[in-house]
Amino acid sequence: MNTRVYESKVHKIGLSCDAFSTGCLVMCLLFFVPYVSAVDTTIMWVMPVLCILPFAVMPLVYMVIHRFDTLLFGRYHFVMPLSAFLCAPFFVIAWSANGAGMAQTYAVFFGMLVFALTVMIYRYCAFSVRARLSDMGIVDKYPLYELFCALGSIAACGAFAGFLHYNSQTVYVNTAYVMGGATVLFALIQYLITFYDIPRLGGRRVEGVKSVFKSFYGGIDVKLYLSALLFEAAFAVNAALIVYFAFALGVDIYGVMAIVATVIVAYGISACFCARIIVRRSVFLSVINIIYIVLSCGTLALLAALNKSGSGTFAGLIIVAVIVGLGGAVAVRQTKLRLLTVKPRVTTGTVFILSELTMFAAVGIALLAAAVVVAVLQSTMSVTAFIYGFAIAVVLALLAMLLRVFPKKRKPAALDTAESSADNATYASATYAPATDISRTQSTKE
Repeated sequence: MNTRVYESKVHKIGLSCDAFSTGCLVMCLLFFVPYVSAVDTTIMWVMPVLCILPFAVMPLVYMVIHRFDTLLFGRYHFVMPLSAFLCAPFFVIAWSANGAGMAQTYAVFFGMLVFALTVMIYRYCAFSVRARLSDMGIVDKYPLYELFCALGSIAACGAFAGFLHYNSQTVYVNTAYVMGGATVLFALIQYLITFYDIPRLGGRRVEGVKSVFKSFYGGIDVKLYLSALLFEAAFAVNAALIVYFAFALGVDIYGVMAIVATVIVAYGISACFCARIIVRRSVFLSVINIIYIVLSCGTLALLAALNKSGSGTFAGLIIVAVIVGLGGAVAVRQTKLRLLTVKPRVTTGTVFILSELTMFAAVGIALLAAAVVVAVLQSTMSVTAFIYGFAIAVVLALLAMLLRVFPKKRKPAALDTAESSADNATYASATYAPATDISRTQSTKE
């Protein structure tokens, strides 16, 4: 009996190992701007293309995965570790540039491109396995998953701080080695722990390309979706600039790491709170997001205008870090809840992919805003250039609010259990996570 309890606990832990890859994404958001500014700032102008490309690729990947079903690997257990093993080396390649040059630029761009696609595939496969073995929906609270997200984020921050003291010239690539290696290790653990569940994860679904794209994007309420995207993008702009801004103001490395840690902790606490308290979309969330954006951007703009270093500036940056972390979690939660109701037919798998795509698109918009800031900074050599970036964040939030106030009226969605070509009701119930996610949102109109 004790052995079974032990195995059950290990199994639950193993289902959430993919969340550690969140640390790689945190590193991309917080450290990419200061990193690429020393390589080639033109990369930031093309990064939105890199973040938008997965919108065309992921439906095709989804189609291929659901056509793949072998006795040895099932549906997910070949693609899941393969994508994890591929994302790690390309993540390292993307962070290996040392100095300017065309080769360095190509390494960063194509490294990030392959990493973005493969890590998204890995996270989707892992989510599908977890959803079908633990009945966890897209907006359900799952403490172990949140714990691994926190561990990955802390590992990225800690590794960066440690390697910065060791060698500042190789800090980015060394941190990438650690995060990439850890991601592969946790993917292998997850693979081995869930390997014997392959028979429960089988079942082939054959869909055409047109049908798959329709299931992802057909009937989507564009205004509500863009509103969710722009709110995330507004917080991403502040998160992407805050580390670079702190360096520009002369904050030492200990202060910068404290700011990064504050963002991570605030986001983690807010995410846990949102998962337990916020179970339906509401206009109140949009109001909260607007308040957070105005407060954070106003404070950052004031600090940029004063252009002073000291304890007061550091305290202001810490306050902004708290606001960005809290507001970012609310924006991500709001996106997931909206994605459940902005389409007439939706499944938890497609909602997960769409939420990941939305986060990548938000980062792309943030890097575009950062490119504007870096261009102005290089021409003026003044930290007041950051005001342009913070102003862009405010504009994005205001546009998101306007789209929220004047949405397209649509009847709330119902979970689509007919996405599969199979008619067997038992198979359908095993394939998709429970419909509790969608039922929570049906009674509330935004």
